[in-house]
Amino acid sequence: MRFTKEIVLDQPIERVRVLTSDPAHVHHWQPDLVSITQHGENPGAAGSTATLTYRKFSLEETVLAATADERTSRYETRGMVHTITNRYSAIDAHTTRLVCDSEIELSGLLKLGRKLLEKSLREQSERNLDNFKAFIDAG
Repeated sequence: MRFTKEIVLDQPIERVRVLTSDPAHVHHWQPDLVSITQHGENPGAAGSTATLTYRKFSLEETVLAATADERTSRYETRGMVHTITNRYSAIDAHTTRLVCDSEIELSGLLKLGRKLLEKSLREQSERNLDNFKAFIDAG
């Protein structure tokens, strides 16, 4: 399953870059996040890995690419791989466009509940993006 969501953030792109480059801020838009365990010295850099522990599950994150304007990460857990590409662009000096492309692949037993699970995963991703916008816009 693939989907894209675009949002406009009420902050300059430089401020958005600062807030999104530090993994310590993730809990602001993902309230179920309990902890992040970094596996290396350069959190958020291309090639870095981390374990994200949520209330009900854990994800293994691998940052596939990271530049000032684009970041692609792969999140894996048993039966699911979710790849997210976030692209930032300045609209003007005070606003930033974020285009978020997601691809979710299910395998094993998770494929049995594919329709319901895909709907739930998409809703959760979009809710996280809405929470992200609220956090960024609050500045």
